[in-house]
This record gives sequence, structure tokens and C-alpha cells, in this order.
Amino acid sequence: MIKQYPSKPELETAFKTIRQAQVPQIPDVVLALRAELARTEPNVKAVANLIAQDLALTGQILKRVNSPLFALSNKITGVQQAVALIGINRLVNLVTAEAVERLLEHPPGAARVIWESIMEQAQVAVTIAQKVTNLNLEEVYLFGIMHDVGSLIFAEQLDNYGYEWVLRSGSPQSLLAHEQAALGVDHTTVGFLLASIWQLPDHLTLAIYHHHAANYQQLEDSRVRALVAITQLTHALMALPFGTHDQPEMLTYRDRGRLELDISEEDWAGLCKHAMEGSWPG
Repeated sequence: MIKQYPSKPELETAFKTIRQAQVPQIPDVVLALRAELARTEPNVKAVANLIAQDLALTGQILKRVNSPLFALSNKITGVQQAVALIGINRLVNLVTAEAVERLLEHPPGAARVIWESIMEQAQVAVTIAQKVTNLNLEEVYLFGIMHDVGSLIFAEQLDNYGYEWVLRSGSPQSLLAHEQAALGVDHTTVGFLLASIWQLPDHLTLAIYHHHAANYQQLEDSRVRALVAITQLTHALMALPFGTHDQPEMLTYRDRGRLELDISEEDWAGLCKHAMEGSWPG
């Protein structure tokens, strides 16, 4: 039976790791939006007003929502229109993703390579999600940015972590074992705790914790399974240009992910073509 949540000792070690890294605080606007979203009847005007208070964030949101990544049929020119067209939940997810991106972008040293890969992963994840019905693309994008955030923290604390991260990209379990040996905790647990501190939805924090699990199909929540499947397919696709796609873990990621999401042969062939060409929408 799969373990749903990290143990108390794991969370205590993860908390110490986060404290040592001096992780920045999530902006107040995100916490306020999350609180509004949690209400029985969220106030559309309140959501729009909260976002509009941050002009730079508003500009980034409108740029992102009108990008090819989300492929909306109508151009959105204001926050009120965005709320009306895509809904509160989707917009709050997108605002959260943009806020997290602003917090974490331009990391120093080895973390820069990891961050660039994370941003590509987010694009790939959304492209996969477009092939699946009933998925929130903005949530998938947020998850794509957040799921490996623990690795950014480790890059600050472990010498040569960036090298190990790249070297072990075809074998995530090997990377997790390396992290456990060095710090007593892995990046999935650190990511879970950080997402919880930043008040992200429970199913998203669980997906972060399980995103390298081989037996995630035992999880009850279909939203968690879908997010894990997407990120595992993302890893499998990104391994293609480097020739590590035929590693046992990558083959398992591919087969279980396609089964979970019901990805057709035609859609998979198209995704593989994107991967080999490096032509993800953005």
C-alpha cells in the first residue's frame, strides 16, 4: 500500500533544510487570493481587485494567459475579463505560478541549470495536458514549476548537486537516494512542505510528494494521479534528445503515464516530435 504523506521525521528534516536555505516568502496577494478561493462563494470583484494591486504581476498574467501556451480563442485585455473567461480557480492558479516564478527566477550557480529545466518542464507539462480532457492547464503549469522546487533548494546546499541532478536525470530514484544520503531527505518531501507552507491545494502538494513514485496509480485522488502521470511523461519526453529515454525508469514513466492519461499513439508521436525538435509552445 502506498504511503500517502511524509512521516513526521521526514517533515522535520525538510523543515530544517528549508530554514537553512532562507526560502523567500510567498507574496501576500497569493495568500489573500487563496483565502478568497477557499470561501464558500468567492467574490469575483475581490479577486480582480487583489490582482490589480500589483501592476507588474497583472502585466505578466495577461501576457501569460494570452500566450500560445494556453491557446485561448479570445484575447484577454484586463483582469476582470480574465476572471469572466477562465474563472477564479484557473486565474488564481496562474497568479500563483507567476508569483512563484518571480520568487525563484535568476537563481545563482548550478541552480540556474535546474531552473531552466523546470521552466521547460512546465511548458512540456501543459502541452501534454492539452491532449487530456478535463484538466486545468493553469494548475498543470503551476505544478510544473513547483514539483522540482526542492532541487533548487538542494543546489544551494550540496556541492556538485547540479552535476548530480543532470547525471542522474535518467534515473530519478538514484537522485532521490543521493539526496537522502547527503541530507537525510529528498526533494519531493521538501517540495511537499514548501507547497504546504505556501498554502497550495492539498492535491497539488500530494502530487509533488509522489511525482517520482512508481506505484502512484494506487492513489485514490484522480487529480493527483493525473499530475504525477503528466510530470513522469514530461521526464520521459525530455529524456528523448539525450538518449536516456530507454532507461528502465523512463520506460516505466512512459508506459504508466500514457495508460493513466489515455494518450493515443498519434498524440504520443506528436509529443515525441516536439521533444526531438525542442519546439514546445511558450
